[in-house]
Amino acid sequence: MKQTRTILAALMGATLLTAPALAEEIKIGVVGPLTGPAATSGLAMREAYQFVADEVNTAGGIELDGEKHTLNLIFEDSASRPEMGVSAAQKLLTRDNVDLMIGDTFASSVTIALMDVAASYGKFVMSGQPVSSEIARKVESNPEQFANFWKSSWNSDAYAQAVFEAVQGLTEAGKFSPEDKKIAFVFEDTDYGKSNTEYALPLFTEAGWTEVGHEAVPLGHSDFYPQLSKLRGDAPDVLVSIFTSVNSGIALTKQIKETGLDTLHVAIYYPLRPEFHEGIGTDSENMLWTPMLYDPVNNEKHKALYDMLEAKGITANGDHAQGYCQFAMLVDNIKRAGTVEPEKLSEAFATTDFDCYTGRFVYDTTNHTPRIGPEFLPVAVAQVQDGVSKAVWPATSATAEFK
Repeated sequence: MKQTRTILAALMGATLLTAPALAEEIKIGVVGPLTGPAATSGLAMREAYQFVADEVNTAGGIELDGEKHTLNLIFEDSASRPEMGVSAAQKLLTRDNVDLMIGDTFASSVTIALMDVAASYGKFVMSGQPVSSEIARKVESNPEQFANFWKSSWNSDAYAQAVFEAVQGLTEAGKFSPEDKKIAFVFEDTDYGKSNTEYALPLFTEAGWTEVGHEAVPLGHSDFYPQLSKLRGDAPDVLVSIFTSVNSGIALTKQIKETGLDTLHVAIYYPLRPEFHEGIGTDSENMLWTPMLYDPVNNEKHKALYDMLEAKGITANGDHAQGYCQFAMLVDNIKRAGTVEPEKLSEAFATTDFDCYTGRFVYDTTNHTPRIGPEFLPVAVAQVQDGVSKAVWPATSATAEFK
C-alpha cells in the first residue's frame, strides 16, 4: 500500500507562496444537518470541509484549463429531514448554480431523497457519511441515471459485518460465551437504523442465533424502559443498538444499567461521538461499538491529523476526520480530472487511489462505494475499558484485548 501522503501538499501540487488574483471559482453546494438531532456531526463535517477548502485557496487554488480556481463552499441545512434536503438541493442547483454538490453530509434518508432530484440537473453529486445500502442499490439499479453520483462512505453492511465478525470471533476465541445465542436489536426508525439491522440479522441467524427483540424507535427517542422491560424477559446474550442521535445512545446505555439487563451491548455509530463518552460516565464500561474510525491516542496517523487541525483551533473528532479525508479526496479528483464536468469527474472517481489519515479510498465501480478492509477503509470494533475506547477487533486494527 502506498505511504500516506502529506495530504494537502499532494492535493495542490506546487504551492504558490504569492498568488495573483484568481479569476474563477468552483462553487460547491453542501447539504447537511446544521440543526436538528444530528447537527453536531453536520457542523463538524462543515468545519472539516471548510478547513480543506481554506488551505487549498490559501495555496493558490486548483488549476483548470490553465487558470487557477478558488473553492467556494455554500452550505445549506437539511436538519436530517428529506424534504428540507431536497429543497436545499434545489436551491443550490438553481439559484446558486453550483458546479457540483455534496449531499447529504450525514443522513442516508436525505441522500436517498435528493438523488433523483440532483440527477435531473446533470451535475456531479457526492454524499458524505451516509452508509445506507439503499443508496448503492439505486446506483446499481440505474447506472445511467446515477452515473455521476458517488458515495464517500461504505455501505451499511460493513457495520453489520463488523459486529457479526467481532461477536463470532470473540466467541470462537473463547473470550465471550453466549448462553443461548439470543440477539436483540434496538434501532432508530430511519434508513440508517433499518438498513444496519437488515444486514446484521441474517448473518447472526445463519450462524444459529435467534432474534428475541426487534425494537424500532423514533429518531431522538430517549425513553427505553418499555423496550428494556420486555428484553429483560427475553434475556438476549447480545443487544445491538443503532442510533445517530447521541442523546438516544446515552439514554439507552444508562437505562440498560438501571434496569439490570445482563447482555453484551454492541453499539453502532453514536459512541464515536465524544459527547457520548462525556455524558455517559461509567455506564458504558465494557460495551462494544463500531466504527472506531478515529483514534488519535493510539494511532499515529490519526494523531497527526488531530495535531494539524488543533493548530487551527479545531478539536477534531471522528466526524472531522471523515469530513477531512472525504473532501480532500474530492479535491484530489477534481485536480486529476482537470475539470468539474460531471463525466470527467466521474472517470476520476472510478480510478481513485487516495491515501488519507483514515484509510485508502479505492472504489467499487459497480455501486460507486469505497472498498473496506485492512488495505482500504478499515471498520474497527472498539471496547470501552476503564473509560477509554480501544480497538479489539479485527486483529489488524486491535490495540487491546477484549475484556
